[in-house]
Amino acid sequence: MKSYKIILLNLSILILASCAKEGVMRMTTNTFANKEVIPQGFKAGSSFYISAKQKGDELFKKEVSQKIATILKNKGFETKNSYYADYHLNFSFAMKKSTHVRDVPVYIPDYGFWYYNRYHYPYGYDYGYRIAYVPEEYTLFNKILLIEVYKNGGKIPVWQGMTDFYEEESDLRNDIDYLLVTLFKYFGQDTKKYVKTRINEDDEEVRILRQEYFQQ
Repeated sequence: MKSYKIILLNLSILILASCAKEGVMRMTTNTFANKEVIPQGFKAGSSFYISAKQKGDELFKKEVSQKIATILKNKGFETKNSYYADYHLNFSFAMKKSTHVRDVPVYIPDYGFWYYNRYHYPYGYDYGYRIAYVPEEYTLFNKILLIEVYKNGGKIPVWQGMTDFYEEESDLRNDIDYLLVTLFKYFGQDTKKYVKTRINEDDEEVRILRQEYFQQ
């Protein structure tokens, strides 16, 4: 009987763990800052010209550019054309996929059995489970956002930041907002290492960003 109880308990834990993972994205962020140029980060009121480094995806790049402008405005910065801006902000995004194999538990009903009392009379019937592991192929999508900031006319970035995360969904357009909100938490800062954070699917900053974008 004890072995059956353990198997059933493990099944409950697995179900709860899979539910807990839903709606949470695990981000990895790394940023660099030239402290000689921006020792305290970017000054309030600084102005930026926004452009995309990559080619193609014109409408998507325009959407991302407008969302970056919204975030900058909310942080107390301005956006200007290339000639008048203090800094040039270049962004790029990408999505890479890779295929992996994992072992998935399959719970197989075992043979049933009767319960007997001390007089050897049956009084109940039950059955347990056996566990078998089968290989399953799955695809992970690595979603990446990179931002570089240059002084107007400069060729070496004064700030650079990258955020990425992995998941099995391939919708980069939906997830770019989570990448933007996460990376801009460290805008102008030097993290000095990779920083791991979590962001919920119903994140309030993401909701406000989308609301402001669609009201433009």
